[in-house]
Amino acid sequence: MINGKKVIAVCTSRISDNQLHNFLEQLNEYLRPLDCCVMIFALNTDLYWIEERKSPESYVFDIIPYDRIECLVLMDEKIKSDKVSRRLIERASEYSCPVIVIDGKYEGTVSISFDYEKGFEQVVRHVIEVHHVRKPHFIAGARNNKFSDARIEIFRNVITENGIAFDDSMVSYGEFWSLPAREAAQKLIDSGNIPEAVICANDVMAINVCDVFIQAGIKVPEQVIVTGFDGIEEALMCSPQLSTAGCDSTDLAEAAAQCIAAILDGQTPHDSFVIPRIAPNASCGCEYVPTDYSIKVKGINNKFYRYQDDIRMLYDVSTSIQMSESPEQASASLKHYLMHDMCCIMDTKCFNTGRNFFNTEEMGEKHCVLYDAYHEDTPCIKLAPGELVPDIERRLNTGYPIIFNALDFMSKPFGYICYSYSGYDINEYSRTSSITNTVSMGFGGFVTLNYQRFLREKITKELKVAAEMQKNMMPSDFEFHDRFEMNASMIPAKNVGGDFYDFFNIDRDHLALVMADVSGKGVPAALFMAVSKNILHDRALLSGTPAEILRDVNRQICEDNKMGLFITVWLGILDLNSGIITYANAGHEYPAINDGSGKFSLVTGDNMPPVGTMDDLTYEDHTIDISGGGYLFIYTDGVTDVKNAEGEHFGIDRMLKLLDGTDGKSPKDIIIGMNRGIDSFAQDTERFDDTTMMCLWYKGAGN
Repeated sequence: MINGKKVIAVCTSRISDNQLHNFLEQLNEYLRPLDCCVMIFALNTDLYWIEERKSPESYVFDIIPYDRIECLVLMDEKIKSDKVSRRLIERASEYSCPVIVIDGKYEGTVSISFDYEKGFEQVVRHVIEVHHVRKPHFIAGARNNKFSDARIEIFRNVITENGIAFDDSMVSYGEFWSLPAREAAQKLIDSGNIPEAVICANDVMAINVCDVFIQAGIKVPEQVIVTGFDGIEEALMCSPQLSTAGCDSTDLAEAAAQCIAAILDGQTPHDSFVIPRIAPNASCGCEYVPTDYSIKVKGINNKFYRYQDDIRMLYDVSTSIQMSESPEQASASLKHYLMHDMCCIMDTKCFNTGRNFFNTEEMGEKHCVLYDAYHEDTPCIKLAPGELVPDIERRLNTGYPIIFNALDFMSKPFGYICYSYSGYDINEYSRTSSITNTVSMGFGGFVTLNYQRFLREKITKELKVAAEMQKNMMPSDFEFHDRFEMNASMIPAKNVGGDFYDFFNIDRDHLALVMADVSGKGVPAALFMAVSKNILHDRALLSGTPAEILRDVNRQICEDNKMGLFITVWLGILDLNSGIITYANAGHEYPAINDGSGKFSLVTGDNMPPVGTMDDLTYEDHTIDISGGGYLFIYTDGVTDVKNAEGEHFGIDRMLKLLDGTDGKSPKDIIIGMNRGIDSFAQDTERFDDTTMMCLWYKGAGN
């Protein structure tokens, strides 16, 4: 009991189905005088007897307040999962809660079932005994299906009882569906042996059989009678209107209400059966008296056009929620689109942005209200333990059922929605599945995107630290020396880069100069760059020429290069006394020198494979003579490969022309001028490679 109301929980699926909707309406009306309230815990899709994994939608059954309900009504054939049904029954038994099973049979429960066999028998007897058919044919469902086999047996018994000999040719199989039924009807036509009547195992097959016959010029019912079974709404909307037998939802609701009343009165009800009602109609030659056909069509049209209108609105709701940056903003999206008569409840763990709820978190015990149409300020208000929804007495006092759907995303539940309509409008019931799906996608995306924002911010912060660490790895002490001046810059295309430069004294008379470019971009290249820089630096401090140093560095890097990266390197050693640079080039860009002539030119023809490509590489030493004073400019391909908006490369010629205009300037001014020139050329075009350069001005051997 909740707030003085006796609560009846109904577990079912697809509440927009006309027959089920009518059952729920009638059941609620029967129970109103008993001061009962119906809570509907609904799936939006059938489980189709697939038992391998738990459906996230079935989470809605986990929120049933067994300790406060008087009875559980389980619609087994609607849910279509023995596993789920047994779990519900076991859970109810823990609280000594009586269970009524509709269309199913389980130990320890009260069963209310449709007597499909008797209902189908009525149809067969009507065709054989009322219309005196002597040449019948039966289109069954699927082979080896219990329902199909049972109806074949009924067909056999009735015709045999009426003196008609049965043989297997009198049975076809339509798989309970349209196309196989049409194929079965066409085979009858092609055989030339048209029966007097075709009795179908369900209405869908019968409607299609009628259509095949009529298209072939065979009149129904004048030349062949066609009947169905199920009593679906479409049976009254085809032409001719279909003779069928339907499971009357009013009869079922009355039987369920009587069982519930007995339980409330302390009695133990017995199992009962509801016999489907036969509805003879035009397709068997009986008189058809139209009732509310036009109303039904109008209702279908209304649902269809309203559905079309809803599609865009629901898409906008989902998008708006997903793009929100806070729970309050997401809740405001629902309020903006006027989501009435609903309350949205979510697991509080969803808002822990530091964890990926849909990959790592299990459902918790704490929930909060994200949206409540009855209240203005609801986002993130926590529910009290055991509280299903806030202000539940207001919802109970409407006298109409309260509907619950599970919220799920990426096959994982994360909350639920409560709908509390003030009426039985089937259009509202039909919208629940669409709204639930919209909110599930919206808030599922919101939670996921918020986690991604957290990761992006975290990565950005970490990359900023990494970029600063990488910057600190490169020398920045550009103090003047009596024989030379140095300056350099490295601008990564991403947060961190794979280029590096270095200069350091090997001894008091020799200065090492390094310019390198790691293959690849981003973090992997930056890590490889850090390792390579340290290996090269440590090896260069030992004795040896640049060629010998690169040979040893290459062997060491190749020993454990699982990532398959490589690095181009230009390594030079300047003799500070003579002004001679001895260098080796491992696949790097050609350096530019100005030996005092006022013009820069490339030093070409001395290139070898990059470091890390083959472990047995040997390199060659070469020399550059700037003993009379001059400039050395070394760089990576990120300088010459910069593009402008037209797709043109900055190129070697522009680089040399810009360098020529810096004659007589300091290395610092040259580096600044080069970067400004590149920026002016590229403007706002995105850089795809690191831009690294270093400039040496040797003042001359006599200084």
